[in-house]
Amino acid sequence: MAHQLVDIELTVKHVRAETPQHLSVVYERPRGFDYEAGDWIDLQLEGDPRGGRTYSLSSSPTEPDLMITFKEGQSELKKALAASSAGDTARITAFGNDYEFQLDEHRDSVLIAGGVGVAPFRGMLKDMVDRQVPGSVELVYLNASDDFLFKDELDTWQTELAEARVHYVVTRGLKRKDRERVLRDLVPATAHLYYVAGPEGMVESTETMLMASGVDHDDIRIDVFGGY
Repeated sequence: MAHQLVDIELTVKHVRAETPQHLSVVYERPRGFDYEAGDWIDLQLEGDPRGGRTYSLSSSPTEPDLMITFKEGQSELKKALAASSAGDTARITAFGNDYEFQLDEHRDSVLIAGGVGVAPFRGMLKDMVDRQVPGSVELVYLNASDDFLFKDELDTWQTELAEARVHYVVTRGLKRKDRERVLRDLVPATAHLYYVAGPEGMVESTETMLMASGVDHDDIRIDVFGGY
């Protein structure tokens, strides 16, 4: 699926703190709303004249609610999301997956996350656990501090999936070349599909590093997180 234009109302259930810097907004899942792990939504807040903003879903299709996760900030959008209360409404104006950012059950997968870019991977791994999907998956999670999003869940899921491994990398103090060296040491270079999600600079440098290591460009999937 590429994407679909829709007009679906969402109702906030609650907002929860994930780390000192990150929040998740949990919405009631609209009846009949089907999606795949790794999908995004265009979210339109009530009264926001700027139109929708794209968020990767951090929830899994196997879960009863929808969830987005973001880093707190000073933008009006982030302030409004952080201030959401139970019963507040928003709208989905589009949803989908434009860049094949979905796991292939027939290929081993390497997931490379930068900061809040781990959000879609949370949904993918939860989906694998709930549906008991076989296959090898490695998550390399780069974060500025040791406040890794969803760490308790990720640690549990890698014990429940026979071929899952999670590598946590604190990047504070590492220069770009050091980060790339760590990635090269951790990331297998053959016979995999690679999924990269995070800020634009991190995604671009990781994509370049993978291709320089011999990975075919067609085997790389990306999800760029804007600042909003």
